[in-house]
Amino acid sequence: MVKPDWSAVVPGVMVGTAIVLPCAVLSVVLTTDDTSPNWALLFQFIILAGFLSAGFVSGRRRSDTPMLHGTYAALGSWVIMQTFGTVRRLAAGDSVAWLAYPAVGLLAATCGVMGALAGDWVRRRRRRTHAA
Repeated sequence: MVKPDWSAVVPGVMVGTAIVLPCAVLSVVLTTDDTSPNWALLFQFIILAGFLSAGFVSGRRRSDTPMLHGTYAALGSWVIMQTFGTVRRLAAGDSVAWLAYPAVGLLAATCGVMGALAGDWVRRRRRRTHAA
């Protein structure tokens, strides 16, 4: 089993969390039942882009296992976001959709893999152009 290189994962988690967490907070604050569903959709796309960015950063740092590190980075950002969201819901007395968590985690991991593949592709492409 390949052990993750945390020096590659942590920067990805930091970038992903810097995008995902503020966007999730803004989504809760700015969207209500009265707002347009387009705003909620926009925030969800930005959150997915945050998971993609986490994978991109970590995937660029490890050429041998970019997808593994991208997955860990995106899941790290997801865990932080879900922890804050769960604590907020429980503190407010709102219901928690526990069954949705695995689906959102899988979506985060998928975005992390896609971001890692893109990051690895960019890194390889730059290496070829600099070598020529």
